[in-house]
Amino acid sequence: MAYRPKLQSERPHRPAIDGRLYSPHEAADYLGIAPQTLAHWRVRGAGPKFIHLSKRCVRYSERALREWVESRTQDSTVENDRHG
Repeated sequence: MAYRPKLQSERPHRPAIDGRLYSPHEAADYLGIAPQTLAHWRVRGAGPKFIHLSKRCVRYSERALREWVESRTQDSTVENDRHG
């Protein structure tokens, strides 16, 4: 059987990544928190969505960081219970 490259329509859908990818240290700096806090959130399933490029390589998209910050934006302290 002859080799046939995959057509664009045959490739699996991959979500678009807007902007650059940040290392955990860069993402922590972007958010103004400690890198250890991001690591803790990853284990708990909290915090911004992240990308596992390999077993030891984690990155955060600029879009994910921005959307997570926007999701945490509040108009009053009464809304604090949403994020507990």
